[in-house]
Amino acid sequence: MVIKPVSEDQASGTTKESYIDLRRSLGSETLPLFFTYFGAFPEYLSYISEQLVNNLQDPSFNTLTVQLNKQVISQIHTILRKSENTLKWIDRYHNTLSFYTFQKDIITISGINIKLACIFIALREAIKGWAVAAKKLPKQSEYAAQKEGKSIPYEKFVFDENLVDKYENASEFSPEKTKQRDPVKNQAVVLKNKDIVKRESFEIEKNLLPEYLTLCNSDFRAYRKKEYFLYLRVQLEKEILNLIDTFPHFIFSPYNVIAKLSNKYDAFPELLYILSEQFPTLVMQRLMFSGYLMV
Repeated sequence: MVIKPVSEDQASGTTKESYIDLRRSLGSETLPLFFTYFGAFPEYLSYISEQLVNNLQDPSFNTLTVQLNKQVISQIHTILRKSENTLKWIDRYHNTLSFYTFQKDIITISGINIKLACIFIALREAIKGWAVAAKKLPKQSEYAAQKEGKSIPYEKFVFDENLVDKYENASEFSPEKTKQRDPVKNQAVVLKNKDIVKRESFEIEKNLLPEYLTLCNSDFRAYRKKEYFLYLRVQLEKEILNLIDTFPHFIFSPYNVIAKLSNKYDAFPELLYILSEQFPTLVMQRLMFSGYLMV
């Protein structure tokens, strides 16, 4: 049985309420895809979302994640260097308003991703202790071959499509919207010495983000095959693990509680699998990619 995620548009009742609380607490325009899989288990979603929201709304948790994210980004940029092609592209476009604007959004996304990483590493640790000792967790081999690339769309989890959609559908620099402006009054804006400077121009500024993502995706895919990529991911996980005990509100989600709330569903074993194995890995790679995007 494959978990059927429940989107925010499809959700109702307590599931809808939990989604709204989580999205707002994260400061995200959209609900992260991870939580839509919890929607198939409404009792567990309602139970765990209260704990997560309590942390996300606590100022001390925000302070903790901001400081942690700075360390994480520094390590990512030290180990995962951008390719020559990507560096040349950045050098060419880094003074444009389009580049400046989507970099600001990437900073926001990176802040959300560090919170997600903290959440899902904490959930993994909460479930694995007693469950591993009791041999209750499904083995990875039971699900990995069947689920890889099917129930869990890797691309959508790691490479945020919502960022591209935002610029293609809503950007003031999209061709459709730019053409509607008065050419005489049309102004391009460039960055000079980190200041925004206006200048007269009749050129349409293109949407740079998809091109930048393509370059970074290519770099990142190559890095995923390297041993030091795995080493970096494990090191970053350790840093999060060291901070779990400092979370302002305890995250309590052991196997027996999850089972009590969700074992009536046929997909319950898969819920255990994504909580204990797949989501922690995916969320860390998502965090690493957003950090890699930053300049």
